[in-house]
Amino acid sequence: MGPAPLHFQTALGLCSLGWTGDGISSFRFLGTGSLPGKEAVSAPIWVLEALRAITRHLAGEPQDLARLPLDLTGLTPFQRKVAEVLRSTHPGQTLAYGEVALLAGAPGAARAVGRAVKTNPILLLIPCHRVVSADGPGGWSAFGDPAIKQRLLELETLHT
Repeated sequence: MGPAPLHFQTALGLCSLGWTGDGISSFRFLGTGSLPGKEAVSAPIWVLEALRAITRHLAGEPQDLARLPLDLTGLTPFQRKVAEVLRSTHPGQTLAYGEVALLAGAPGAARAVGRAVKTNPILLLIPCHRVVSADGPGGWSAFGDPAIKQRLLELETLHT
């Protein structure tokens, strides 16, 4: 477990980033609130660089977020496989739950993929917004706001 997560403002609202010595361990969209004041930043340089890359990405400047190190120690082996599949997708690419299951080596495990993406602790960096249902975009774990999922996909397709 690392230090307390940093909260920071982005074009899509307030976000939270947590890390350990091994990589980023959490990323969340917190909503449309604002920071109460300037948060004291005491983080390694690589974390501050990740924060800048994420902020730029969400402002519409594409960044290679797949290069950012992640700490996946809290995930089950299946969740890690799903994370690997999603991190190997290209920006703007979408996959159905069943396709992710197949690529993760578990054909027929679409519901398990759904649980894995629903509990994804590192939104955006494990790009679960790229998983869609067979009949449309589907929901999303970012506080249940499918509009953010749609905006993330739009940001990615603008620059592909």
